[in-house]
Amino acid sequence: MTKRIVLTIIESILFIIILAAAVFNYKANTTSNVAVSVDGTVVILSTFFVIIGVYIIGILSGFVYSFVLGARYKDQIEFYARKTEKLSQQNEIDTDDKEALQRKIATLEIALNNALKNKE
Repeated sequence: MTKRIVLTIIESILFIIILAAAVFNYKANTTSNVAVSVDGTVVILSTFFVIIGVYIIGILSGFVYSFVLGARYKDQIEFYARKTEKLSQQNEIDTDDKEALQRKIATLEIALNNALKNKE
């Protein structure tokens, strides 16, 4: 759980840094040359749009990758969830059996003590 929180904080900090860099480049009006065709045509874009575009592509590819992995391992995740549930139920049964045996032993000890007292 703490690993997930740390990763969320790191992602938030990186997002703020990227957003700040994009905004500062937008205000500075810096440009990047981006070639878009084979015949040598060059489109001049603001660095702001390049940074935001790369960031959005990264986010979308991350979501797609997570979705593909989630679908790929869905059966394994469900199997381990069922296995964990069965183990939890078995632990409850074992605990109940242990408590029942302890009560029976206590009852037998009391009966043995009463029998020994009555014999004397």
